[in-house]
Amino acid sequence: MASAVQTAKPITKPKPKSGRDLGATLHEMWKHRLDYLFISPFYILFAIFGIYPLAFGIALSFSKWQPGRAMTFIGFNNYVNLLSPTTGDPILVSALVNTIAMLLWILPTGLGGGLILAVMLNARKLVGRSFFRTVFFLPFVTSQVIVSLVFQSLLDKDYGWVNLLIGMVGLGPVPWLTETIPAQISITLLLHWMGIGTNILIFLGALQSIDRELYEAAEIDGASATQQFFRITFPMIRPVMLFMIVTATIGLMNLYAPVRLLTNGGPGGTTTTLFMRMIDLLTSLRYGEGAGFGFIIGMIIILITVVQMRFLNNWWTVEGKLKG
Repeated sequence: MASAVQTAKPITKPKPKSGRDLGATLHEMWKHRLDYLFISPFYILFAIFGIYPLAFGIALSFSKWQPGRAMTFIGFNNYVNLLSPTTGDPILVSALVNTIAMLLWILPTGLGGGLILAVMLNARKLVGRSFFRTVFFLPFVTSQVIVSLVFQSLLDKDYGWVNLLIGMVGLGPVPWLTETIPAQISITLLLHWMGIGTNILIFLGALQSIDRELYEAAEIDGASATQQFFRITFPMIRPVMLFMIVTATIGLMNLYAPVRLLTNGGPGGTTTTLFMRMIDLLTSLRYGEGAGFGFIIGMIIILITVVQMRFLNNWWTVEGKLKG
């Protein structure tokens, strides 16, 4: 009778790759050389305008450098000069506070207003939906510089149309660009005007992807418009809302041109943003500190984004569960 015990097969170790395998890989690459040639422009441009500036910026943040001179490695001195409680950059903290404050009041009002207008424009009974969609989207295709200059003219204390209209009702001129609270209100209005079109467009796309049968079933069950919004609309667009929150946060943390043109950081630096301070360091030839400041902004953005993703991790899907 044959034995039921089978002899175990010896475990063989994988053979190390030989030069023949490398040669076969190179041969395959050579066979597809035209394919690699056609996709090479992207990688070449990405290396020149993406990888190289990032690597140079990292090296510059740890160095002291002036144009025409050799770059000198100084370690973490640039970061110490920026973050030290005694010798650090005096404007960094105020710029951070200003940027976070703008983020706290512009983000919810901008996204909330965009969502409300998108819901209104998505209504089937609204007359002239195409016209209103075009009107609200126009600021998106207009240059930020042009819009900022127009707002600067409109809000001028002496010659602006806004103060002219206010004067017609017997009120005094408002210093929209030269006092703290009015200047912050002016920046808020400008950013809402420029960003409302994008918010409406994205929210409209999300709203139109919701199955109409859900609303019809809710109407049959007697649900009001408010109940339909909070029980159907908002849960169904949570992934889009999360995307909007994260991207809007990144955009506001890198805010520069509108504030520079409208208030130039004034009055008294109360509207200076982090990105504005970084540009000021670079234009004053403090390249090492400017590069370090840029990476500090990047770390702050990453930290805020991680916190947002942590607290809103159940918004990844409509069902409220994080994919993974």
